[in-house]
Amino acid sequence: MSKCQVVAIFTPKPEFAEDLKALLAEVAVDVRTENGCVFYDLFKDVDGKLWFIEAWQTRELWQEHNGAPTVARINDYVVGKLVKPVEVFEMYEAN
Repeated sequence: MSKCQVVAIFTPKPEFAEDLKALLAEVAVDVRTENGCVFYDLFKDVDGKLWFIEAWQTRELWQEHNGAPTVARINDYVVGKLVKPVEVFEMYEAN
């Protein structure tokens, strides 16, 4: 199987947007050192949504990441600060 590619989209309430961006950028530094992480990059779109574009060597390593303290830190922080739940898309090369 090819690399596990993931997009996670955060839609913050406006009053939490800058603090959330700072927290995600801080956490990203640690995630990049996790086993199997190929890349883990944060983007902000024109509507203020924050996007993690990430790749993992395998699906299993991505799932391991989902149980890591870094993800727990994000999940704890976002309670009550998002317009809607985080949207997560797991993808693999189609060709």
